[in-house]
This record gives sequence, C-alpha cells and structure tokens, in this order.
Amino acid sequence: MNRDGSNTSDQPNNSLRISVIIPAFNEQLVIGRCLASLVESKLPKAAFEVILVDNGSIDRTLEVVRSFQSDLHLTILTQPGVHISALRNRGAAAARSDILAFLDADCIAPADWLSNATGVLSDADAGVVGAPYEIPHDASWVGRVWYQDRLAEKVGNVSYIPGGDLLIRREHFLRLGGFDESIQTNEDFEFCQRAIAAGLPIESYPQLRVVHLGTPRTVGHFYRKHRWHGTHAITVFFRDPEKKHNFRPVVFSFYTLACVVGMLLALIAVAAGAAWILVAVPVLALLLPLFAIAGLRSVKRKRIGHVLPLTFLYLTYGLARATCALNYKAWRKPRGSAASSNPALARGLAARPENDRKTNA
Repeated sequence: MNRDGSNTSDQPNNSLRISVIIPAFNEQLVIGRCLASLVESKLPKAAFEVILVDNGSIDRTLEVVRSFQSDLHLTILTQPGVHISALRNRGAAAARSDILAFLDADCIAPADWLSNATGVLSDADAGVVGAPYEIPHDASWVGRVWYQDRLAEKVGNVSYIPGGDLLIRREHFLRLGGFDESIQTNEDFEFCQRAIAAGLPIESYPQLRVVHLGTPRTVGHFYRKHRWHGTHAITVFFRDPEKKHNFRPVVFSFYTLACVVGMLLALIAVAAGAAWILVAVPVLALLLPLFAIAGLRSVKRKRIGHVLPLTFLYLTYGLARATCALNYKAWRKPRGSAASSNPALARGLAARPENDRKTNA
C-alpha cells in the first residue's frame, strides 16, 4: 500500500473483471451522464471498477463524480497539466483487473457494453477492440452527414480504434508500454500502430459502440475539433515516413494548404493585372476532387442529398488540417519520453508523482 492508501500491486484483483478508465477535464456537463450509463451496466457492480483521472478541473466535475460514490466502485485520481495519454496511462497503472476499458467522459456506454467487452476479450486471440463512436439521436446535419455512414465501413479489422472506446487486456497494454505521453493528439492511432507492429489485431465490433456526446453540432465545432485532432498527426507521420502512418490525412493537409496558397498568389497576380481565370485553377484543383469523393460516397450510400453538404465538410476538414500543417514544430519528433519508456507501466505499477493525489470516493 502507498502512503495515500492506494494499491501498487502488479497483480490484478481476481474479484474484478474489468477496469473502466475515464480521463476528464472540466466535464461537468457530460460526466454525470457518462457515469450514470455505467450504473445501468448489466455487469454486476462488484465485477468492475471505475477509475477517473482528472486533469485539474476547475468546474464541478469532481463534485458530480463524487455523487456516484455509492453507485460505483469508484476511484478518483488527479494529475493536472498533462496530455490525455498520460491520464489514461495513470489510470491503467492503478487498474486492478485483467481488462482495461478506456472510455471518454463525453461518452455514454450502453448497458451491455461491459458484458459484451468481457465476452469479446475472453478470446485468447483478441488484441485491441472497440468501435467508432455512435452519434447521438439528436445529432445535427453535421454529425449525420460526416459520421453516421462511416459506422458501416468500420467493422472487423480496422487500422485503429478511438481512444474513448478502446479495450485491451492489461498484459498487452503493459507490454506495449501504454499511450505515448509526448503527443497531445493522435495517441490512439499511434498506440494501435504499435499494437499492429507487435502482432495484435485491431478489431471493431458494433456491440462495443458508445454514444459520443461530443459529436460536433456546428461547422465551427467541426472545424475546431479536426484542427485539434490534427495537432500531432503530422508528428506521428514524420517520425517514420516509411511506415506511412497518417499518410492520407497528411497528404490532404499539405494539398489543401498548397491550393490555398495558390489562391492567394493568384489573387495577388490578379491585383497586378492578370486575368481572373487564374484564380479558378487552384479553386477547381481544391473543390473538384472533394466533390468527386463526396459524390462517390453519397452514391454508394444511396444518399444523393449528401453530396453538397459532404463536399463542404471535406473542405472544412481540409482547411482545419491545413492549419495544422502550418505548425512546423509539429513536423519534428517531440522531446521527452514516449509511454513505452515509462518504467511504471513497464512494471505494471502505479506511478505516483509528487503532484499526483488520490481520493477514495
């Protein structure tokens, strides 16, 4: 036992079947719905624990979480000022069961999520499992056009599982070294690529979907979300370009940026007396491929009415990622150690930095 009363044993607790790990930062509006969904789980309360790792919230997040102390086998950890990957690793290091289930604070888990997960991971050949997020029933046109049709395509073997609905056996997670704490975003994709390299399959199961309350409802939210998600996508690509991790989104980012720069140069040329037709070249170079992709996708899904809105969202996505491409610092490998060099995770022990506090809920 540690000074704070926490368990540092590297052996799982046999009475627990699964540990749900939830990173949080100022989630007062959604964390209650997330935890309430776990209260309704078909898996017995004694069979799972919930570990919430808070990143220094200054709203009512922890107050809401503590209100569930009698309903869940709940542990609250605080570790401010780190990336979400470090929060997940912190929770994993403290977990006491054989299975780790990473759930985001703005996600709602169906009642059979945990029971389905334990069934899937009972297969000795299971690696990383989960599913792309389900959109809320009241999603706006942005969510319906961009996300809904993608669910049917992401079943079975996939390239990655989103970190907010990712499940893995504890022994595999520790062997891989956990999430890379040196990157702010794209940590789930990077983790899955290491898992694949280690021989673990990445599989998506419809019965493991959770509802993502954070699904963008406006174009502005959609833009900001993809600009943030792209922060370290380029970083992961340039670490080892030969592996082509994030190849398509990175190429799309730079292609969009080149087209935008071409438009600006064309406008300068027009101001200097060139014909306006010059501006049409970069505009068409950007829009025609997006329109073609949106058209093919819409026809395939028998949703012809989605062609124009989907083209617009592709354009918004490209502009968001192009903004990330302007951040030349993201082209370099970040300083600091990746999670694979985290000795606490490598040993399966819980790291307890001086500023890390634990609350027994």
